[in-house]
Amino acid sequence: MVRVRAVEVVPWCVPVRAPLATARGPVTARRGFVVILGADGGLRGIGEAAPHPAAPATALAATAAALAGAAGWLRDASLDRLDALRARLASLDRPAAAGLDTALHDLLGHATGRSVAELLGGPVRRRVPASALLDAEDPHACGAAAAAARARGFACAKLKLAPDLDRALARAAAAHAAAPGLRLRLDANGALDVDAAVRAARALAPLGVEWLEQPVAADDLRGMARVRREGGVRIAADEAVTGADAVARLAAAAAADAVVLKLVQVGGLAAAVATARAAAARGLAVTVTTSLDTRIATAAALHLAAALPDPLRPCGLATRALLAGDLVREPAPDGPSLALPPGPGLGVTLDRARLARWREERAA
Repeated sequence: MVRVRAVEVVPWCVPVRAPLATARGPVTARRGFVVILGADGGLRGIGEAAPHPAAPATALAATAAALAGAAGWLRDASLDRLDALRARLASLDRPAAAGLDTALHDLLGHATGRSVAELLGGPVRRRVPASALLDAEDPHACGAAAAAARARGFACAKLKLAPDLDRALARAAAAHAAAPGLRLRLDANGALDVDAAVRAARALAPLGVEWLEQPVAADDLRGMARVRREGGVRIAADEAVTGADAVARLAAAAAADAVVLKLVQVGGLAAAVATARAAAARGLAVTVTTSLDTRIATAAALHLAAALPDPLRPCGLATRALLAGDLVREPAPDGPSLALPPGPGLGVTLDRARLARWREERAA
């Protein structure tokens, strides 16, 4: 029987190499917490609890409070009762739940010699197709980036519809012209009103885009349904995807064709699997993405993507290079096909020296 003997929570801040423009403003750094669970025999499990970059300023404090509260009941908890622990996690702040759930899976994987993908039912694939992120703001530069991504083997790429909508549409047109074989996804991060979203969708339709992601606010399902009905492009829900119940509401409203799974938004691996199953049961396409995470949460998302059934759309997991640093010893290169990390648990090892560096960076 494996019991959690220690819970450590370490805050970190890693800068973004270059500000990433989004509809909610530029992202210049990622902040969060590393969760470290210790057990007898030197076993350890790690997880990443990092609120979404677009979350309000109070989100980090809320996650810290949730982690502190959970530490009390996690100490001496048995992994034999993992289902009961997951039930308690469901009541927490979702970023905190995601970090703790990942750490529990990693710890159990090390204790049993199994990978996280095996704990989730077994890997369906050993390599996960990935999409590229085109972050150049100038249309000409965006076209060049699209051509480079296609030359590297990417079949799909994502652009942010920000900060200026007309300029963003010009970037999309330039990307399509420079790399016509590259499928494009456009992400509005829920910042458009319905009329602007319909206009954007109609402008994108001739480009044959794969989908328009979260065109309007996450709670505006009627607005999403209208954009889907009138815009002429497929709609993917992102910020609206907070769990299996949310998928049921999206389907009932005919508001989406696809769902984007983010561990930080659904509250962890177990919740993500349930959400994916709910989507598949309703005929919705599924993809997995990061929230500009370090390699810890990226590895967790990669294990999730490896365990999900076919068909799986290219996943937004090739984002590690956007950060100026990492927290593990095995930072893997980004590419159009990402290999499942080898070994038990997540397959990555916390680098204490790197963690100390970025902890100090945040304190400064």
